[in-house]
Amino acid sequence: MKIALVMHIPGEGSALMSFLEHSGLTAAERVCWQLEGDSELPEQWLAPLEDAFHRTPVDLILFAGGGDGDELATRLAWRLQGCGVCQVRAFDAGKGTVNRAVYGNALTAELAVDRTPLCLSLASVYAGNTPQGQIPQAEALLYPAPLRDGLSLPVQQNAAQNPLLSASRVLACGQGAYGVDTGRLAQALGAEPGFSRQRVMSGGCDEQRMLGISGHRVAPSLCFVVGASGASAFMAGVEASRYIVAINQDPDAPVFAAADIGVVGDAAQVLEALADCYHQASVK
Repeated sequence: MKIALVMHIPGEGSALMSFLEHSGLTAAERVCWQLEGDSELPEQWLAPLEDAFHRTPVDLILFAGGGDGDELATRLAWRLQGCGVCQVRAFDAGKGTVNRAVYGNALTAELAVDRTPLCLSLASVYAGNTPQGQIPQAEALLYPAPLRDGLSLPVQQNAAQNPLLSASRVLACGQGAYGVDTGRLAQALGAEPGFSRQRVMSGGCDEQRMLGISGHRVAPSLCFVVGASGASAFMAGVEASRYIVAINQDPDAPVFAAADIGVVGDAAQVLEALADCYHQASVK
């Protein structure tokens, strides 16, 4: 197994080495990628990390814990068609499993990981640990890429002032709505857009609009749930809605069990039709 350790700020090398010792991987071949300089968004590190992987393919990419590490592990795994897990407490290379806390740290889950590269971010238990072995030196320096055109910096909002919480209509979008112009369609429907965690991690939407256990819980009069399978962690964010309209291409999607109205069809086409109906009703 070949491992890449991704370091940015002082102290991350200690956490990464502690994890390797805990996992029995200190003898594995490894490379160290140092993120140099500052970025305005974690997104700016994705292309340099992807290039580093293609130059030096590895089986396991490790990030220190925290918001940026979680985001980079998830999104880099998606780009490289690998497997990503956040906040990992233990890794068993022989069994091909990782352990992490779930349900508000009430339980520990053992997850099978069978795709490479495996991108992991570490749980906070490794922060501040002092490893027995030597902290590695960087072998490759990576610099942040410029922000993509049209990608604006996030504006931090007071959680209590988020427009999702007072909206009478919400357009809740899952991964199946990726590529749909949700901003325009939400406006056309008189709704505020919100997103699942998976959809946020795929990029191109505001993480402050995340719905579910790890995001906001809303209670609009009408909620359109689009392209979401109906996972309980996500549905917890919209279950208090007065009416739920679910739109999904899979007629067997669990989301329909929680919906008042279910529509089987393409997300973009159905939303465009609903927006047209809403506009015609508004002008009468």
